Amino acid sequence: MYIFNYKYLVLAQGFREVPLVFPGNGTPRMITGLTMLKLIKWWGGFKPRRVLVWGGSDDWGGVRVAMNLAQLGVDTYLGDNSVVVRSDLYRDKIDALGIKTFIGMNIVDAEDSSDGLKLTLENIRGGRKAKAQRREEVVVDVLVSAVRLPVIDLPAQLGVPIVYAPEVGGLVPRRGGFMGGDLGLGNVYVVGDAGGLLPETLIVKQARITALNIGVKEGLVAGDVLDKELAEFKRDLVTVNSSYYNVILRFEQGGLQGSGYYAEPNVAHAPMWAAAGSIEDVENALRSANRQYLCFCEDITLGDVLGAVRVLMHGREIRVRVLHGEEEEYKSLRLPSMERIKRVVGLGTGPCQGKFCLISTNLILSFIYQKKPNEFGLPRIRFPEASIPMATLAGGE
Repeated sequence: MYIFNYKYLVLAQGFREVPLVFPGNGTPRMITGLTMLKLIKWWGGFKPRRVLVWGGSDDWGGVRVAMNLAQLGVDTYLGDNSVVVRSDLYRDKIDALGIKTFIGMNIVDAEDSSDGLKLTLENIRGGRKAKAQRREEVVVDVLVSAVRLPVIDLPAQLGVPIVYAPEVGGLVPRRGGFMGGDLGLGNVYVVGDAGGLLPETLIVKQARITALNIGVKEGLVAGDVLDKELAEFKRDLVTVNSSYYNVILRFEQGGLQGSGYYAEPNVAHAPMWAAAGSIEDVENALRSANRQYLCFCEDITLGDVLGAVRVLMHGREIRVRVLHGEEEEYKSLRLPSMERIKRVVGLGTGPCQGKFCLISTNLILSFIYQKKPNEFGLPRIRFPEASIPMATLAGGE
């Protein structure tokens, strides 16, 4: 155990790429984007012929991974179950590099074969279209998950309010003074992707604003200098992506006429759930819930977690599709927390301690049941009271 004193603590844990969730995702052919690039660029001797990069068609995600692979001579596909490629910066470059796209598609099945991983894709249903109009099959050597989430483990453990902001990557710590203020814990700050996914060009500016905040507290920087930098940063945010304006308002003013209350939006898309890109896809995706692994450490599927929800609701069946006139009753329905679900199925108790499953499960359940992520919450990591020898944890004496 380490105990240390600090005057200012700046957290910069970055982001984490998480596995995709779809029927048949227990395949060893699925790896993360950064792992794929390291295998090819740093270690050498590994160069697959065909790769499908899935998820994160924003400026920071799969688009750049796919571009890197294509430039290295790999036959590259880019897939995502969002409606369009969200990256304004790189959209044209995708076409120029000859990257075939499967945008607006769900992965509805996967099967390992001697030729590679055979993936069956269907278009997201969306709107009132109840029937799939497009179905394709693609065989690849490797499926790359480029879905990135901010690393919020330590802020959550310290008790920082965690809120849902899809514009900047999902669950993020809320702080005062958008993207530059402290976390309300006494001079604790977060910078970089750990506080919300941003284009690289803006991360350095955001770190500068954090430094200026500290400088103002120490009397080393005038307040008007900080205000000017912050105004320029907000303007750059909106210029790069207009959707950032909404999250700026929610962080600083809240949603109730400037009351400061954070208006958490519903989860309209869980990027790691490759089986369902829209609400209309959910019922179809749940038919194969027992083949969709959420926790690879403990072999826990989406079906196991949904079964735990039913147990904790004393057998009550929670319908995904709410009928007209049932909205108010459904809104008042309290579902079990992630902490209780963890105790039933062991989710997040494996070697990774939930790093690759807890946030994904929270967002997928919030998407399925149309509840706020805060209603499910996140379990707290409980460290041992006394030191434990590594041999004990490994099963030795």
